[in-house]
Amino acid sequence: MHRNKLHVGLLAATAVLVFAGSANAADLYGGGATFPAPAYVGDLYNGTSPVAKLSRDSAITLPAVSFSVAGLGNSTGTKIPVFQDFHTRYSADAVSYCQTGSGTGKKILNNDGIFANGACSPAGITGFSSISGQAAPDFIGTDAPIATPDYNTFIANMASTRTAIVQIPVLAGAIALPFKDTVGGLTSVALNTEQVCRIFAGDIKNWNDSRLTSPVAGSHPITIVYRSEGSGTSFAFTSYLAAQCNGKFGLAADFFKPNQSYATAAASALPNYSASSAQAGNNGVVSKVKATTDAIGYADIAEVLSQGVMYASVNGYDPATFGSTGPVSLAPASLLSAKVLDGATVGDVPASVAAPARNCTRLVAPTATISAAYPIAAVTYLAAYNAGNGTKATAIKNLFKQFYGPIPATNPDPRVALPTGYAYIDGNTLFRSSAVGSINSCIN
Repeated sequence: MHRNKLHVGLLAATAVLVFAGSANAADLYGGGATFPAPAYVGDLYNGTSPVAKLSRDSAITLPAVSFSVAGLGNSTGTKIPVFQDFHTRYSADAVSYCQTGSGTGKKILNNDGIFANGACSPAGITGFSSISGQAAPDFIGTDAPIATPDYNTFIANMASTRTAIVQIPVLAGAIALPFKDTVGGLTSVALNTEQVCRIFAGDIKNWNDSRLTSPVAGSHPITIVYRSEGSGTSFAFTSYLAAQCNGKFGLAADFFKPNQSYATAAASALPNYSASSAQAGNNGVVSKVKATTDAIGYADIAEVLSQGVMYASVNGYDPATFGSTGPVSLAPASLLSAKVLDGATVGDVPASVAAPARNCTRLVAPTATISAAYPIAAVTYLAAYNAGNGTKATAIKNLFKQFYGPIPATNPDPRVALPTGYAYIDGNTLFRSSAVGSINSCIN
C-alpha cells in the first residue's frame, strides 16, 4: 500500500500573519493523547533518538523538541501544526504538549497520583514538565472521553477549586492498520470488516489463511502490536471492534469490551494470538510494526505515514482519504451535554456537580456517524477546568477555539490545514455554535 511520509520542515517567522495576543501572556502546559499529536505539534518527535514525548514552541525555552511542520497547508500556503499556529496568532502565549497517552493525561487532570510538574521523558512519564509550582495542567488531550470513575476522582481531588471538567471535541481522525511485509512478499493488504475482526480476535493467526483476500505462501504467523498504556486510540479501536465484531463471525456478544486498555478490552483475544507486543504511544506501535516481520497494529494514519509504514485498506477505503473533503459534519443532537462515557454506555455527570457547570462536559454520542466511508475513525477531545484558570482563561479558550472556524463561517477558512487523515468536526453550523458557546461560557 502506501509509504508516504509527512514532510518535516521549519516554520519561517514571516510565513503567517500574526494575530493580536491576549491581554496577559500565558504559558500553557498540557499533554495526553498521542493520536492527535501530528496535528497538534507536528511529527518532529519521530526524528529524535530516543523518541521525544515533549514538544514546546519557541516561546517556552526549557529544553525540549520544538514544533515541526506537519500540515498540508492552509489558504495562505503555510504548513504548520495547530499549536504552533496558536502561538503565531497569540504571540504572547506559548504552549507545551507531552505525549503521555489519554489515560495518563486524565490522571494528571485529576491530580490522581501524578502531576503536571512531574517530568515528561522517554525514560518515564511523571507529568507534563510544567513549571515546578504548577501541579494542575492547563489542558489535556484525550481520545477516551471522561468516564464516571474519572469524574469521581476529579470530584474528590479538584472540584473544590476547579468546579467541573470542561470537555470539548476538537478533531476526528482515521485509525489505520499498519503492517510489515512478510518474507513471502506481502506488499499490500485489503481487509474487510470480518477479516479485521478475525485477525484481532486471534481467529486468523497467519498471513497464509485462506480467509484473507490475498493469502501468502508459506507460514507467516501474525504478530499483533497494541498500546501498552491507557490510550484513547485503543478505546476508539476497541469500540469499533465491539460494535462490528461482537456476536458475529463466531465471537461472543461481549468478546471485545471498549476500554482505553487494549489488554482489558481484548482479554479474550490475547491468548489466541500467535505473538503480540505491547508498545507505548502510537509512535511506539508503528515503530514496532515497522521492525517486525508479519506484524500488524493500529495507530493514527498520520503517524503511519510519517514513519513510512505500509497500511491496510478496509472495505475498499484508504484511511489517508479521511478528511480530504473538508470538515466532518456531525448532527447537532450528537453533541451531548453533562454526559460521561462508560465503555459504550452513556451516563450522567455525577449529581454532585451542579448546573450550569455540569453541562460543560460535552460528548459526541458513540452512535454518531463520523465517516460514511473509511469505518475506523475516532473523535479526540481537549479537556480543562471550569474554574480557577485565573489569567490563563482567555488563552485556554483561544487554544480550544483554534479548532473551530469563525461564526459565521468564512471562505477561505483561516485555520491551518490538517495532516492527512484528520478532519475538523464543525461542518454543521449549529454543532459549531454549540461547541464554541461552551468554550466561551465554561472556561473561567
